[in-house]
Amino acid sequence: MEPDVLLKRYSIGDRNFAGVRLRRANLSRCILTGIDLSRADLTDAALQSTNLQGADLRGAILTGVNLSQADLRGADLRGVILISADLRWVSLRKANLTGADLSRANLANADLSEANLTGAQLSAAILRDANLTLTDLTLAELERANLTRANLTEAYLRGADLADAVLRESQLVQANLRGANLSGTNLQQANLERAILIGANLRRARLEETNLREVAFKEANLRHACLDKANLVGADLRGVSLAQALLRGANLSSAILIGANLMGANLSGADLRGANLIEAILTGASLNGVDLSAVDMSEAILPDGYLSE
Repeated sequence: MEPDVLLKRYSIGDRNFAGVRLRRANLSRCILTGIDLSRADLTDAALQSTNLQGADLRGAILTGVNLSQADLRGADLRGVILISADLRWVSLRKANLTGADLSRANLANADLSEANLTGAQLSAAILRDANLTLTDLTLAELERANLTRANLTEAYLRGADLADAVLRESQLVQANLRGANLSGTNLQQANLERAILIGANLRRARLEETNLREVAFKEANLRHACLDKANLVGADLRGVSLAQALLRGANLSSAILIGANLMGANLSGADLRGANLIEAILTGASLNGVDLSAVDMSEAILPDGYLSE
């Protein structure tokens, strides 16, 4: 279908364009609110600054499409294919992107607040400075994605795969990352205050100077993670594996480390005032410059292998 035919039909009230072929069509800056483009082929189409509020794009093929600055608030994009699409500054607030494929898409500065991205594919996607506040990313695939400075406040990321993703300086306050895969993820200087990371995999994660105040880490895997100068005040680290982790200069005051595995960990210069290390394993750990006078280490295994009283 030619774009001018579609626009003429739309102008007289037609909204049903399901399954149409609009490859490389130019519909930039058009007003197409409420249009039905489900199953349409819009490969390489130009839709920048187009108003598609409430549009039905279920199952549409949008590979390589230019949707920069487009308005897709409340749109239905379930199962849509947006591989390598240009979505910079797009508004997808409250849109439904369940199962959508956004691999390698550019979503820099996009507004995805309160959107549903359950099971979405976002591998290697660019989400720098994106707004993902209250966004549902349950089981989403975000490995190698760039989320530098993204706002994920109260986002739901349960079971999401963020392996090797970049989240430097991102906001994850009160985010739910229960059971998420964050192995090798870069979270340097990010803010995760009061986030939930119960059972999460943070093996080899970069968490230098990260705010982890009052984070729930219970049963998480932090083996070989780097937490130098991290803020872990009041964090719940019960049963956590921190074997071979770097915690140099970290603030662990009032942290709960009951039964934690700290074998070979480097805690040089760390602040452990008021921390609870009951039954913790510290075999081979470095505690240079650490004041243990106000630390509860009942039945902990000390660095030399002896059991504390």
